[in-house]
Amino acid sequence: MLLPLQAQQVQRLPQTILSTSTARERADYFSKQGMWDSAQAYYHLWTQANPRDTTAWIALARLLARRGERDAALAALASAARAGMAYRALIESDSILAPLLRTTRGREIAQRMATNAAEQAEYPARFARQQRIGRYRVLYPPGYDSLQRYPLVLLLHGNGNEPVMMLRWAKALGLQRAIIVCPEAPYVKVAETIAQGRLRLSAAGEDLAAPDSLNPTITDLSAQWYVDVLGDAEQSLPIERSVLPVVVGFSQGGFYAQVLVTRYPERFRAAVLLAPSYYHWGGIAQRLGNLVRYGVEVLHVHGRNDPIVPIQTAQLISDLYRRAQVSYTLIEFDGDHWIPDDLARSIGEWIAQRLR
Repeated sequence: MLLPLQAQQVQRLPQTILSTSTARERADYFSKQGMWDSAQAYYHLWTQANPRDTTAWIALARLLARRGERDAALAALASAARAGMAYRALIESDSILAPLLRTTRGREIAQRMATNAAEQAEYPARFARQQRIGRYRVLYPPGYDSLQRYPLVLLLHGNGNEPVMMLRWAKALGLQRAIIVCPEAPYVKVAETIAQGRLRLSAAGEDLAAPDSLNPTITDLSAQWYVDVLGDAEQSLPIERSVLPVVVGFSQGGFYAQVLVTRYPERFRAAVLLAPSYYHWGGIAQRLGNLVRYGVEVLHVHGRNDPIVPIQTAQLISDLYRRAQVSYTLIEFDGDHWIPDDLARSIGEWIAQRLR
């Protein structure tokens, strides 16, 4: 049954959503705003018209479970299973939905999802290169003047992050004379995005379930996307081309920062690695000589208690870079994975010196 929409709720929709959006987009919008009646009405409308949209059924089930409507939530999960939902792990990892699978009906739904997963074997997956349009976000400096030109900073977010989160943190760098661009990593982490209700991205393509043999190719293509963003920013924004950019990467973004400067050393003045991960298929160690040849400096900042990328990884990177005689500085701090704002100011000063 469709629930009536309150006039004040409709009025709160942005004009572009109000005039051009689908029922699914309106449902997602209202859900994020915590306007449950309207969200529920639009999810019902959408799933009636598109009963095979498993992600919509899951979103509706989460909303209903959050509201305490357990039977209705189970019915929505059952509809997702009938529509072909095969990723039971997505439900099991969701703190709101997981308890439903422990009920008698929930176990039946889980079994249906397992059957769906087994049936997928009839349709084996193949992998090919793909070209598409991507997005990046821009942080302009204080007092920005479009008639002036500014140095460029390329900021790469981590696995499961997104640009707005990183750009908010980047304000703590205190860069007064730089334009910062942060691209979206090219792959959506579907399960995390649905479970958390927020966009979660990665440059590793985990949700593709591709064989490990494709890791180097995925790295190549993600790195090319980041270089394409760099080129677009240099062409479309008022960038001072006489000053080479600095790349700053957090976690997975720190891995890709290393990939970029070792493969395209002529494009960068320096790199800042924030709790970076490291994978052998990036071919970083074999190309460290490029950093020496082009004079690319590297600043590495890592928390001693990092539970995500342990300090041992920082020590491995440090050994590799120092043996290659790269201009490299490692700063260890008492903390975990995230870089605190008070340390960000010092990092910003280091970057500013290289952008002069």
